[in-house]
Formats: sequence, C-alpha cells, structure tokens
Amino acid sequence: MKSFYIKTVLAGVLAISLIGCNDYLDVVPDDVPRIEHAFSNRETTERFLFSCYSFLPYVTHPYNYPAYFNSHDEFDVSQYFMNAFQTTPAGIISFGGQNSNNPLQNYWSGTNGGTNLFQAIRQCNIFLEEIDNPRDIEESERKRWAAEVTFLKAYYHYFLLQLYGPIPLIKENIPLSSPPEDTWLYREPVDECVNYIVELLDEAAPDLPMIITNPIEEDGRITRPIALSVKAKVLTLAASPLFNGNSEYRNWVDSRNKQLVSDTYSKEKWIKAADALKNAIDACHSAGLALYYYDKMSSPNTSAMNDTLVKQMNVRKAFTERWNKGVVWTDTRLAYDLQRLSLPIMKSADLGRITPRFYASFDMAELFYSNKGIPIDEDPDWNYDARYQLRVSTPEANNGTNIPLNERTVALHFDREPRFYANLGFDRGYFELSNLTKDRGKTFTPFLKTRQGDVANYENPRAYYMKKLVAFESNANDAGGYVMNPYLFPVIRLADLYLLYSEALNEVNDSPNEEVYYWIDQVRAITGLKGVVESWSESLFPDRPFDKNEMRKIIQQERLIELAFEGQRFWDVRRWKRIHEFWSRPGRNWNNSGRTAEDYYTIVQVRDARTITVKDYLWPISLNDLRINKNLVQTWGW
Repeated sequence: MKSFYIKTVLAGVLAISLIGCNDYLDVVPDDVPRIEHAFSNRETTERFLFSCYSFLPYVTHPYNYPAYFNSHDEFDVSQYFMNAFQTTPAGIISFGGQNSNNPLQNYWSGTNGGTNLFQAIRQCNIFLEEIDNPRDIEESERKRWAAEVTFLKAYYHYFLLQLYGPIPLIKENIPLSSPPEDTWLYREPVDECVNYIVELLDEAAPDLPMIITNPIEEDGRITRPIALSVKAKVLTLAASPLFNGNSEYRNWVDSRNKQLVSDTYSKEKWIKAADALKNAIDACHSAGLALYYYDKMSSPNTSAMNDTLVKQMNVRKAFTERWNKGVVWTDTRLAYDLQRLSLPIMKSADLGRITPRFYASFDMAELFYSNKGIPIDEDPDWNYDARYQLRVSTPEANNGTNIPLNERTVALHFDREPRFYANLGFDRGYFELSNLTKDRGKTFTPFLKTRQGDVANYENPRAYYMKKLVAFESNANDAGGYVMNPYLFPVIRLADLYLLYSEALNEVNDSPNEEVYYWIDQVRAITGLKGVVESWSESLFPDRPFDKNEMRKIIQQERLIELAFEGQRFWDVRRWKRIHEFWSRPGRNWNNSGRTAEDYYTIVQVRDARTITVKDYLWPISLNDLRINKNLVQTWGW
C-alpha cells in the first residue's frame, strides 16, 4: 500500500501536466480533454484529489519556507556555512535582500523557492467543478473529497493572506472564452478575504471526518478539527494588531479607492476569534486529542528516567512523536534535513560525517524562564546581572541532571525551566539520544563540549544547538555516524490553540480572569510549572498577571517559549507588530575561538543590526505581475 505522502507526490505530476501555462493567476483551465479524463472514474479522481494536496507549502524546507531563517532572532547558521546560506532565499531575506523586482520565497508567482498558490487554487476549483462527474464514487466519499479540497482552497488563500495581506479572491475559474482583462483581478480588503476564507472553512467542516481511522494510509488528510483550528487561526490573525486597527496602512488604497486594511480597531474580531478557538478546542477534545505527556514506561531506554528528564521528554516528544494526541495537523513530508543539520558532533568518529549547520540564536537562551516559571530578569532569586559569570555544577546546586557535576559553564545555564534544557543543547550540557544511555537510563550521551579543543568545536559552531528538532530516537550507529529518525512535522498542536485562546480571551475582557489563566496554565503544567498568578507572586512584579497589557506580554512570551523552533514565531511576531523589536537586534554569540572557559564565555557580535521598516511585515508582489495586471497595487512600503 502506498502512503498518503507518496500518493501526493505522484499526484503532483498530474498537477504539473494539467497546468500548462504561467499567465497571471493561472485561473483558466487550458486542457479540457485531459480534465474530463481526470474525472472519468474514482481512481483518476482520487489522483486529482492528491494533486490538490501537493501544493501545500513544504513546512520543513529550511530555505524556502518563510518561518525559519528569514530573521536571525530564532534560528541561526554556522559560520562556515554562512557564505552558502546567503545565496538561499531565506539567507538573502535575512540580510535585508527581499525585493519587488524578483521577490524571494515568491508564493504569488511561484519563483525563488515559493510555490504558485494561485495555481493551487485553480487546481482546487477544477476539482470542485468536476467532482460530480464520476459515477463510481459513493456519495459520502464524494462529499468528503469535496470538503477536503474546499479546505485546501481556503488554506491556500489563508497562506497568501499571511504573507501578502490583501489578495485576489479566486472564487471560481475564469472561462476560456473570457477576454484577458477579465483575469486582471483586484486585491480585496483583508476583512473581505477573511470572511471568504472562513466561509469556505465553514462549508468544508461538516463533511470532514472527526478523526483519521487509518493513519498509515491517510496521515495528513484533513479532518474537522483541522478545519476548525485553521478557521480559529485565520480569525486570530484578523483580530491581531497587524490587521486590526493598523494606522500604518491607512493610506493603502487601490484604484477603486478601496482601503485594503481597516485602520479602525474592532473588539468584535477578538470575540469571533475566541468563539472559533473554543469551538476548535472542543472539536479536538471530542476527537480524543489532549495535551501530550510522555509515558516513560513505553520504552526500555527511558523506563529509568528521573522526573526531570520526563518533563523534558514532555516537550521534545510532543513535537517529534508520531501520532501523539497533542498534534492536530502534521505535514506529510518527513522532517529530515532540519534535524540532520541541527545535530551536534559529540564524538571524534563523527568528524566529517556530521556537518551541523543550524543553530539557535543566542537570544533564545535568554528567552526561557527561570526554574520558577518567570522571566530570568524578574526572578529575585536568580542573579540576572551575573548570568554571564562562570559557575561550577555541584551537588548542592541540584543541576546535575542537566550539567555534569564539577563542570564549569555560565550561570545562564543554571536553574532554568525544563523547556530550556529540552530545547537547547549547550556547552557542558547533555544532549539526550536513545541509544547513548548512561547511568541506567537516567542520563544520556556524552555532554557537549564546544571549547578547549574538543571535537564539538569542529567548523566553528554557534553557541546553542536546537535539541528540540532532533528526535530522541535518532541515534548513533556502530560505524560511528548517526541515524536520523524522521518524524512528521506538526503544523498545529493543541498547545498552540490553548495559548491562542488565552490570548483572545485576554483581549475580549477588560482585565484577565480565571479562564484566561486556565488555558495558559494547562500548557505550563506539562513541565511542572506553577500557574501564572502563583508563579508571578514570587516575582519582582507580582501584579503583572492582573493587568491586561502585562498579561498580553506574558502570553506572548509563553507562545515564544512553548512553540520555539516550530515555525510559529515568524507568524506571531508579524501579527503582533513586533518585528521591529526582534528582527533588528545585532547577532551575538560566545567567542567560539576561545579555548579557556574565560575566553569562550565572552560575548562577541557576529552580525550587524538589520534595518526594519513597515514594508518588512508583508511580502512584495513582483513588478512583472504589476505590469501584467493594471488593477493590482503594490504591497505597502514596497
């Protein structure tokens, strides 16, 4: 039996064969005989269905998917790879090279790493126009397939909306007999785009299954919880500062004198988002989904884990364990390169075999909370001013599970929350892999060494590895190399929805209430952190959770922590209108040429600050598309 992923890839050939022209928006069916053949029976129709899936953005592609390396505030690359990186779409964008002449990661026209999502929408429209033709399909299956493609049509519009803001709405394909000017569509106001996308998702949801009963065959197929979750995320985007009362877009109008982004704030948008999020969460619960907790008895390699390591596995395996109940929707393409190129070198036999390229930014090490579950600069018992000073791991310090006893490293690495150690690999810290078990399963692997001439200093690495992206089951083989355990990359996790719901409720109410705290506290409890109110009662600012604006900041930091390296931060900081704060920071690192602890733990600047303006919030349309279609206006600022 062929998996859904293989079927989708093969069906992509059909998509290419049926889409033969690259005219603007590509909305005109150009090969009627082939289309009629494609819907002659159930088998050919199913292949066309899979071709509609084949356009889904490749969420694990490090250089073409927008959410990873377009800024240096979360992901970073090694110095030896930097020259090559700067030739990739993401690399050019991250150094301020996005442009309107030949846009990078162009999902509008399908160039420079992007997929033409208007072609994808055209493919979906063809399917929806023709699905009633084959006679050997049961009616229930016909409805399900139509609902799946209706969802995909909505999702492609949504992805374009996230990148470009106002977009043309391709409600149906334009007839072959239409004059060229009929294809000159306008960018519609964001609120109209949102309403149409939500309309499609509402149409699709009732005919979608609640669960996938055969995950081996149908992993990645759309369910009702997925559709409702995407609807909730669409409405949350619409309610967020980027599109809800953004005065910077006040003068963004088209030739019809239509304002494309409303500059009037609407609380009603947050109310709609909150209602949609609650409906999505309820649907997920009805489908048996729940926040992920790791069962250490499920594997002989982990049965002796102490509680500290189990909490870290709650984080890592919530992301990498296939078919776990905390994942709402996964990409069907296995996550391989992201984790292979994030793996550190831990022993001399790996030299030449493992070539780490991807690292966490230095700023990520300061993002995570202290072990009290509050920001490190707000914890009165955590010496923030001394965070770069050297400390020794001692039994009294009670950090031995994370830092081997008697090892020296900076205070920044001590007394942090479990998600810090689950997400980041660092000098003198452990990097857990399943078959490198030590100490009867309580700790794992030789600890990392990135100074004093140790092998992990190979090819000048950055300071922090993204442990979360490397599956615990990836391991060392007898030949001295590493075997990756590919996993399905989560697109939406239930924890994501919980935090969005907390965010929406905070915006709806005049001040935070128990329900706002409940949903964020559920996520914090996974790693043993106390609730927000209780945690902040021990902070320098105990009243923060009771203030709406301060609670907003707390929720946002919680999202940045919980969803670190999952491809969510990029979209969040844009919709919050905070890219000026995050993307403009100069790059910092430890001094990797240092061989003593004192020399190594010296902060050096490795990248200049980047100039950020309002135009960087949205992607430009190519000048060529503007020349072809006189009704288009350029993205604001470009």
